[in-house]
Amino acid sequence: MKFSIQRNEIYEALQKVVSVLPARSTIPMTQNVLFVAEGDQLELMATDLEITIISNVKAAIEKEGSVAIPGRLIHDIIRELPNVSLNFDTDSKFRTTLSSEFGQYKVGGENPAEFPRKPDILDGREIVLPNGVLKRLVEKTIFATSADELRPALTGVFFELGGHRIRTVATDGHRLSMLSYVDEALPETDLNAIISTKALNFVLRSLDGEGLTSILLGEKHAQFHMENTLLYARLIEENYVDYTRVIPAETNFRMTIDTNDFLSSVKRVSLFSSPVTAQVILSIKKSFVTIHAEDVDYGG
Repeated sequence: MKFSIQRNEIYEALQKVVSVLPARSTIPMTQNVLFVAEGDQLELMATDLEITIISNVKAAIEKEGSVAIPGRLIHDIIRELPNVSLNFDTDSKFRTTLSSEFGQYKVGGENPAEFPRKPDILDGREIVLPNGVLKRLVEKTIFATSADELRPALTGVFFELGGHRIRTVATDGHRLSMLSYVDEALPETDLNAIISTKALNFVLRSLDGEGLTSILLGEKHAQFHMENTLLYARLIEENYVDYTRVIPAETNFRMTIDTNDFLSSVKRVSLFSSPVTAQVILSIKKSFVTIHAEDVDYGG
């Protein structure tokens, strides 16, 4: 394998994939980034076996090939270089030489055939969402997920599709957040999936501008196809709670309040809320709301 590329271009792609590398792993190969040079494209892939990220960037390919290189090492080397042309040359024993006008580095690589394969999603259902919509659907719900690993279904965001609508739901058993988006292009038939917060945080960091994201939902994995980036995430294979049971079918009270005034008041009062529950109490009158909180350690 032999190619050349500008430092900034490969570094941006490396940053995306290196972030998924596990801190520790019983499978040493997952500490590597897979480099694949083909045509005029350089493909970089990294995985922790639950999440796989692939980033593509254009490069001047002189000789096609592939190699698995220690991810953090090659990332740190390139991070310290200025934006100059970098030349990569890998020999038959997978030893890679990185050279530029500022020096030369030799890195031992591994056989790419031993690198974990990306997931195959057979008979997946595809939906396409504007990046802004997907970002809002995730950001407005992910904060309500649970960190309790004994309740794995609640550690992810529930994606519920059907009737030309997508709904995201998250709850930790104390709070619940739900957001819906309707589009005639969305599927009419029902389709559900629970996607981990870890995967969705990677998605949020990869969303770019005003483009579109294609989401492919399979039986065990989801694929997010963003510009120049593919992310595969293993689904949480659990049944989600019946969240509709805690939402009243009818409400007798409706309140309209200035958002900024309300948030400012809650932030001030929450300084005295219990560190265990973080609860505040709303006393709603005809024309005003009283917000109350008490922590016995401070308030007496």
